[in-house]
Amino acid sequence: MTDEHRDRQIGDADLTTMTGGDEARARALRKTLQRLADSDKAGPALQEMAREVLSGRIGLREAMRVGAYADALGEKLAEGRRAYEAIPCEERERQMEAARDYLAEQRAEIDRERSEAALRRGLKHHR
Repeated sequence: MTDEHRDRQIGDADLTTMTGGDEARARALRKTLQRLADSDKAGPALQEMAREVLSGRIGLREAMRVGAYADALGEKLAEGRRAYEAIPCEERERQMEAARDYLAEQRAEIDRERSEAALRRGLKHHR
């Protein structure tokens, strides 16, 4: 395997098919995968899965077909669901609002990056 392939990281666009074309959700998914890859709390199987997906060696859908990855993710999702169901309704609503705010921040970040890129392109053409 070349260093270029080993160091490659997927971008947001590589995940948009998983998010129905929603770029903000794709960015949030990529950031979540990065946190999983860096977190000892995720466990070795999820860490490995996140690293493999982020490197582009395996797609997220393919990863879900790998038994060890699917089992580990299923366990974490079940834990998360139990924790979510145990919190009061008001807290759930607060968390949903925080998630909506987070996605809005991601959309604003994407818009800023596009504006900055367009400005840079415009400056190059005027030289």
